[in-house]
Amino acid sequence: MEDDFDSAGTGDGNKSSKIKSVYDYLLIIRDRWLLSITLSLPVALGYVYKESQKPEYFASNSTFRLIPPPAILNLQKVERDQQVQGLVAKHLDGLNSQELRMNVTNRIEENSEYKSVLLGPFLRDGIAMNVASTVNYTVSVSGPSEGRPRFTISSNSRSAKGAMIIADLVQSEYDKLHKSRKSQQVESVRNVLELLLKKSQEEEGRIAKDISEYKRINNMPFLEDEKRDNSVRKSQYHAQVTEAKLEQIKINSLLKQILLIQSRIGPSSFSVKSADLEGNIAAIKEYFEIDAIESFGSIPNLRESLQNLERMRRQYQQSGSGYLENHPKMLENARQIQEVNSALNLEVKSAIEDLRDKHIQFSAQENAFTIEMEQVQSDSNKLSNIQDNLSKYERQLSIVRRSIDQIHERLNDVRIEQALPTDQEDPLHKENFAFVPGAPYTPDHAKTRTNGVVLFFGLFVLIPFAFEFLDNRVKSPWDIEIFMSQDLVGGIPKISEVEEKHRPMIVGNDLDDGLTESFRSMYSRIQMNSRSDYPKIILVTSAIPSEGKSLISANLAYSCANHGRKTILIDFDMRRPGLHDFCNIPNDKGLLTVVNEAKKGEQAIVQNLKLSLHDVHPNLSVLPSGGKTRAATEMLERSEFDLVVEQIRKIADVIIIDSPPIGLFPDSLAMARKVEEVLFVTRYGKVSRKVAKSLIENIQQTGANLLGVVLNDLPQKKTPGYYYSGYYGYGYFRYKYYNKYYSKDNKKDSPVTLTS
Repeated sequence: MEDDFDSAGTGDGNKSSKIKSVYDYLLIIRDRWLLSITLSLPVALGYVYKESQKPEYFASNSTFRLIPPPAILNLQKVERDQQVQGLVAKHLDGLNSQELRMNVTNRIEENSEYKSVLLGPFLRDGIAMNVASTVNYTVSVSGPSEGRPRFTISSNSRSAKGAMIIADLVQSEYDKLHKSRKSQQVESVRNVLELLLKKSQEEEGRIAKDISEYKRINNMPFLEDEKRDNSVRKSQYHAQVTEAKLEQIKINSLLKQILLIQSRIGPSSFSVKSADLEGNIAAIKEYFEIDAIESFGSIPNLRESLQNLERMRRQYQQSGSGYLENHPKMLENARQIQEVNSALNLEVKSAIEDLRDKHIQFSAQENAFTIEMEQVQSDSNKLSNIQDNLSKYERQLSIVRRSIDQIHERLNDVRIEQALPTDQEDPLHKENFAFVPGAPYTPDHAKTRTNGVVLFFGLFVLIPFAFEFLDNRVKSPWDIEIFMSQDLVGGIPKISEVEEKHRPMIVGNDLDDGLTESFRSMYSRIQMNSRSDYPKIILVTSAIPSEGKSLISANLAYSCANHGRKTILIDFDMRRPGLHDFCNIPNDKGLLTVVNEAKKGEQAIVQNLKLSLHDVHPNLSVLPSGGKTRAATEMLERSEFDLVVEQIRKIADVIIIDSPPIGLFPDSLAMARKVEEVLFVTRYGKVSRKVAKSLIENIQQTGANLLGVVLNDLPQKKTPGYYYSGYYGYGYFRYKYYNKYYSKDNKKDSPVTLTS
């Protein structure tokens, strides 16, 4: 037989990436349809009953048609539209006024018939009501048609005739009120406008007087002229300051050249006692490169005299006799040159001092004009403040004058309106009179029934999803595959026809063919998700007790044995062992005793295993716990335990370990580090998704391959739908479908048992 648990199929490769489908949502509704009907039906019926018990109300209406006065004045279309809009607003205010409502109420109070019609329905219901509370109406305006808008008065009442009475009284009372108040209103408006005009004119005179007084106090009769003069002075001062700065820059440049020359030839060039006459003259000549010094005072004449004396000296030296230095003519010439040179020294000094004096003068001039500019700027700021204040006065005066113009215009309109004859007023012509309604407009029974049906179906759908949202326990394939990100390797239906003590041997004793098919499907799924070669150890655990891990462990072991694999089922629940009871074997020897005797050597381990293992099925042996202990984790850390496990691997292909709940004790988590694969069992509706996911993450941190999750104790009402949808395989549903072919009545067609 080829390997059942080859490494070709892995859990990750088979994980579904689907999300909840429409069928999943239909299953949620089907699961709680009775509860949903129980809650939604009373609510919908209560709503329908409450709406149906509302009192009946009737509606009636009457209308006016506004006919504006004829165009006596030659008004444009826009002006006439504005006039119509003003009339509409005025009549709306009148129709909605408290005065009109009081007049209608008084008319009803004075008429006993009207009063009995309006209050009768309330009295029959035993409700004390006054007349004012029964007068209910609204006013609306339709769009103008040829400048003639329609006013609609809509009334409602508990009686049909009452609605007609209110609409009729509002129409007639407003017609009288409008006609009686028109002349009084126009005269009142005229008086108000004249009073406003007088006050506005007085305000205009006061503001004009304030402007004149302000100009007088500030001595600014002509503000613009002052601003212009101030601007001219500011420009002139700025030009003078700029010119002084430029002259200072020029003089600074010349002084820098003089300093450069002095640093090069030294201050001795100005000494008239210098013995080196020619050198002294050459030094003085360097200053003549500066134009301001070259043209200063008598320097041009002295330079010319110096040139003549030098030319004469050269002639003396180049004549036929060639005068020597001590010749009287040569001495006289030298004396004259020295005198001229001394005069040049003095003139150069004077020129330099003159430049410095000019620099001081221009600096003083700059300061003086800067002070004047600051004064001009101060005057400008003052003029700006004065102008701002005058602008405020001007704006106030402009506003008052515009108001005066508007009042004048409105007053002229009122005077024209007073001058119009009575037949040129803007009456509201009664177009439609109030009518007696034939049926109430509320309650709308058809709409109420429709809303009730919609409410029922809405609650019928929402209630199951609300409970599903609040219930966070593991109950569906979506919880496992999407929320927990694990593979669902099998779903075991709720077992009702097999006694509890026989359930671990359903596969071994073939107690229920449908359940046997479910375990076969689970075995096939585990086969695809396995990553390890033989021999291998599979640890079966759960989050809390009573989730069926012993049931799954035992039947999985029988399935492995039926597939021809030498299998050993180990009871590792050292705190509460139970497999020996299911298999009717003693528990005096087992895993605990084998580990305790392992220190005697390998032969002792083999001998103790032979005494402790019990064959319960072809290819299947059970190793009970051999007692109870709370030190299971300490036992796992002993080297003797590893020796026992290695010996078990030599005699079995598959070792299935039934362990205590991982959520309560650390035994399973410690054992997970020593096995190749782990199978997590959870019971339908027993553990929250968050707890199960956290425990699975702890298992994955041990490094063991998590084969997937088994959902146990699935309700029978969900089993066919879930199986058929492809979540759990098709074992149970397939058996139900083909069961008739394997029934006791068809023994000749009974299935053939395979032998290993």
